[in-house]
Amino acid sequence: MPSRARPLLTTPWPRAPHTHELCRRADAVGDSERGPLSLRQSHRSAPVVAARVTLSLLSCARSRSTLPFPDSTGRWRTSARQHTSTHRAADNMASGVTVSDDVIKVFNDMKVRKSSTSDEVKKRKKAVLFCLSEDRKKIVVEEGKQILVGDIGESVDDPYACFVKLLPLNDCRYGLYDATYETRESKKEDLVFIFWAPEGAPLKSKMIYASSKDAIKKKFTGIKHEWQVNGLDDIQDRCTLAEKLGGNVVVSLEGRPL
Repeated sequence: MPSRARPLLTTPWPRAPHTHELCRRADAVGDSERGPLSLRQSHRSAPVVAARVTLSLLSCARSRSTLPFPDSTGRWRTSARQHTSTHRAADNMASGVTVSDDVIKVFNDMKVRKSSTSDEVKKRKKAVLFCLSEDRKKIVVEEGKQILVGDIGESVDDPYACFVKLLPLNDCRYGLYDATYETRESKKEDLVFIFWAPEGAPLKSKMIYASSKDAIKKKFTGIKHEWQVNGLDDIQDRCTLAEKLGGNVVVSLEGRPL
């Protein structure tokens, strides 16, 4: 029995019922280069038409804020104004805590190792702690929580052990420690930025110190070593700091062999 050829498809490309309104709006939006969109095309060009409809509707939604669109975080927004205000609020939260000028001055004095007299070297800080002000709005130098280079050998025998004793057991702190160490090749000095967040610190304190850490880090340009410590067991062992500084190549820290 001879086979009968199938008739050619003459009906338009099928569309879901809910797309009729979208297509009508796409015709209204139009194309600045080729004129208004024409949806009365053959079914073979339907994918192209669908793509153009989608792009036109997204453009319309962004300009007129009539349809939701995804932002950079993956959330759906109904207007560009809402998107902008959300990011502005996030920036304000991140910059809520500022850094005092004294903190920046201390860092610059410890970082720059220019030729100085013996008296100036003795006044230079070996280690220092920073804390939040009473109103929790500014990072300041903590009074009385520092070690001077001139103290080593007089009132301070082991500067690293003395620095560990400065850390409070029930609150968070930021710290700078000027580590002196030796490798198999040479003797070196490096600044280490320390974020102290012990387990005994209140949760609110941990949260505000953690969220404000970037504010002080941005001021400490050129810091190569950062160390977050969550307990005395981690920081009392000087070998842990030696690993941060250079791993197995470090043979002594503050004149004490490892």
